[in-house]
Amino acid sequence: MTDYESPSSAENAENAGEDASPVSRKKSAITPMRIALWVLVGGAGLIMVITGLVGVLVKAQ
Repeated sequence: MTDYESPSSAENAENAGEDASPVSRKKSAITPMRIALWVLVGGAGLIMVITGLVGVLVKAQ
């Protein structure tokens, strides 16, 4: 039979080198630089989607 690994033991194996308490991990703050990066990435993705749709529509005519 296969050994079943419980989620808690799998989680502990992943975090073996880290402190197990969730309080000790700090969440990084949302900075203006992160927002700018997401806006840039989102804008680039939007441009790719729009140009792809325009290309498909032009090719279909």
